[in-house]
Amino acid sequence: MGYYDIDDVLTDNAEIPCKFLHDIPGLGYLENNPGGSIHVNSQLKLPLWLARVLAIVEVAPEVDPITGIASEENTPFITLMTPEAFSIKVINAIKTDPVALDIHSINPQFYALAIKWIGLFGDRDLAEIVSELLLKRAQVINSHANSITISYKNDSINHNSKSMNNQTVFTLTLDEFEKKIFKQANESYKDIKKWMFQS
Repeated sequence: MGYYDIDDVLTDNAEIPCKFLHDIPGLGYLENNPGGSIHVNSQLKLPLWLARVLAIVEVAPEVDPITGIASEENTPFITLMTPEAFSIKVINAIKTDPVALDIHSINPQFYALAIKWIGLFGDRDLAEIVSELLLKRAQVINSHANSITISYKNDSINHNSKSMNNQTVFTLTLDEFEKKIFKQANESYKDIKKWMFQS
């Protein structure tokens, strides 16, 4: 992942639900209230790149001009709430049947978002769930990637139409990281089978 990685850019643009901890003048346009303020406890979805910064940067407490005492401790602008991709409903679906799950419909950059989220909060439970999910799905990805037939006559690759339809439906459920794994595994199997029939 890097500055020019499109998947990283798309992951950083994933919308994260946030709760504002302060009144902020001039940002009312985020709530379709141009010129107004965002008020304490307002909940909005912000892109991860912005939400991450606002959750880290702290606002200094107001100091009473008469007593000189601060009203409260430093607090960030917002607090991050759990995105839909890691909700209890999704986690339960992952635990129930990780292979049949349509990860792409949950989030096309599911694993990349999980890595960023785990890094932000050090969420070991989520890390274990996502690791187990990838392990179980990788076995099925590998199986689909290996479903290629080779013609003995001209050493060309022939795809069974039913197999191709199954692969197409299956790949639509993969997130972008899984698609890369599938493509690399598929190309490796093709190369191995070509080499075997040349011998």
